[in-house]
Amino acid sequence: MVPVLGSPGDDKADGTPTVVPSSPSVSAPESSPASSASSKQTDTHEPDDSPSPAGSELWRGSLLLDHEPKDLDTGQPVAVGFADEGDVYTLPGNEIEGWNGTVISLWSGRTTRLPSYEECTNMVDAEGTRKQQLTKNGVLCVRTSAGNIARLKLTALGSDGIGSDNRNMFDAVVWDAS
Repeated sequence: MVPVLGSPGDDKADGTPTVVPSSPSVSAPESSPASSASSKQTDTHEPDDSPSPAGSELWRGSLLLDHEPKDLDTGQPVAVGFADEGDVYTLPGNEIEGWNGTVISLWSGRTTRLPSYEECTNMVDAEGTRKQQLTKNGVLCVRTSAGNIARLKLTALGSDGIGSDNRNMFDAVVWDAS
């Protein structure tokens, strides 16, 4: 017995005969939807838990630094007080200090462009210290407590740093170093 696939509304109005294959394959039509369904599953991507490649951006934006340490490894930097997660804060006298092993270097490149991830990495590895003096329009390279790299371009220098006004504004980029 050969099954014929069709429905009552499949009769053609023009009278042309319906062609039925001479060697019908019952499993062929049933396997086609299954294979297209499986191809749709391969197009679906699961979340990737693998680490980001070195040099990919974790965060970019304006960063206000003051006397309270900020953690630069959290995506958008957050104030954490003097907890173990803090990376940088500013001191009276317009200085910036690293916390928890964070090191900072003043960019001394001879170009007018901002340093790249690789340039900042090389600079902070060669000349990173715990403390740096802030200068108008200065650019800092930072290796955070988690090993990530940040570039901080000073856009607004606080007052002379005497008293409590040691707030400084930076354009910042934090890169993943893993």
